[in-house]
Amino acid sequence: MLEPPYDPYPVQATGPLIASAALEHVCNLSSSVELTALAAMTCAAAAVQDVVDVLRPGLAPSPTAVFVAASAESGEGKSAAAKPFLHAIERMQKKLDIETQDQLASRAKTVVVKEQLNHLRAEVRRRLQEEKDTEDVQEQIARVLRELPESYAQPRLIYDNVTPAALRRGLASWPSALVVSMEAAHILNGSMGKAFPMLNAGWDGDPIRSDTLDDSFVAHSPRISTLLYLQPKPTLQYLARRGDDAHGSGLLARMDWAFLPSTKGARPLPFTRGEKSLNSLAAYQARVEDLLETRIRARKAGHSDRRALGFSEPAVAYFNNLYARALAMQAPGEPLHGLGGYAAKIAERVSRYACIIHVFNDYPGLIGAETLYHAELIVQWHTRQFLNMLHLTSPQTQALQDGHHLGHLIWEAAQRGEMVRPADLSHICPVDWVRPRRNRALQVLCSTGQARIERWKQTRYVQLTSMPSLALNVESRDNKKPKKIS
Repeated sequence: MLEPPYDPYPVQATGPLIASAALEHVCNLSSSVELTALAAMTCAAAAVQDVVDVLRPGLAPSPTAVFVAASAESGEGKSAAAKPFLHAIERMQKKLDIETQDQLASRAKTVVVKEQLNHLRAEVRRRLQEEKDTEDVQEQIARVLRELPESYAQPRLIYDNVTPAALRRGLASWPSALVVSMEAAHILNGSMGKAFPMLNAGWDGDPIRSDTLDDSFVAHSPRISTLLYLQPKPTLQYLARRGDDAHGSGLLARMDWAFLPSTKGARPLPFTRGEKSLNSLAAYQARVEDLLETRIRARKAGHSDRRALGFSEPAVAYFNNLYARALAMQAPGEPLHGLGGYAAKIAERVSRYACIIHVFNDYPGLIGAETLYHAELIVQWHTRQFLNMLHLTSPQTQALQDGHHLGHLIWEAAQRGEMVRPADLSHICPVDWVRPRRNRALQVLCSTGQARIERWKQTRYVQLTSMPSLALNVESRDNKKPKKIS
């Protein structure tokens, strides 16, 4: 059974088309409901984000991109859970790659021209060092630049294990992207995990500029969604190493985290081969391809503007109430006290999910209050997951865990006939525990009544309260001095 507290993802809140596809895949494969629903929702966002923006009451249109990062143990079936939902986008990418084969000659010419420019740059540097005239070289450079083929904006819909430089370049050619990784530890703990300005701009839809000595380009009105799967330890390491910077930059406030318990042994058995149904998955994939194809045709025809989708009157009232409730969550004693940036983004994240649910499920008219309510259930779930992660990485939680570990180490030493002095902690604790960490762990043991400091012949020892007192231990050993740790 799942260890408490188990917090199920509100899969039914995603709407009939998304929910039925996710649950069908869960039944067919016995995959995790949470991992499957997160993949279905994120891929739906990737299909919608270049089609429509959400128009909140009294505010400018907002992108519908989402940053999803899910932490789950190895063996939970992360790639299997996401595969059918990514398949529609990958199939569309393959189709686009085939259609652009006729651009190979143009790209080959571009490579040749760039090599010629590199050669001419070297010649310019040589002449400048020798203080010679460069006028004829400048004329050659101008002639080569005139031969440079016109760049072609090849749509790049999905990126896997991408670097910040490659993503910026790709968005300049095609402004909508889904970044995917089934093992995202190297992304978060690498260069992408600290590219806060670029990621924030991609979530906000602000221009992403890149200026170097040899090149300069701008990705206008970009849309980036992410589906990052990783294991618990790298997740906590990222928050410990870069959590303060990510929080200060606003990136954590923009991310929808999931920190999932193990479901091994708790998932239902999959259907047999003859009982499998793929109708809902097929409908989901067809909807993804339809949204992507429609947008690609529009962009190729020169129509780059996205339409803005607003709220119905009841939804406007719901949103205003939601905004006030989200701000109230920052008050002392409330769950998001000290996390004002995160609380300030809650209403916007709810509106994004509501727009994705509305458009992908092909609801008519404006976004309704019921859809906002369902979107809020999803954001509330992510918020609980986020707060749980912060709790696990807090200094207080770390000290409690260290205290429990230290108590076990002291007990093992006692079983070997060794009595532990405070100075001996450096010998029995892990090598990466510096003195302040060892002292905090000992303080936790003593303050919680699990250990105390006792004296024997002017020497102080750490005594676990669950074991016989030091005096009794000494008497039972014929009044011999306890063995010290060398």
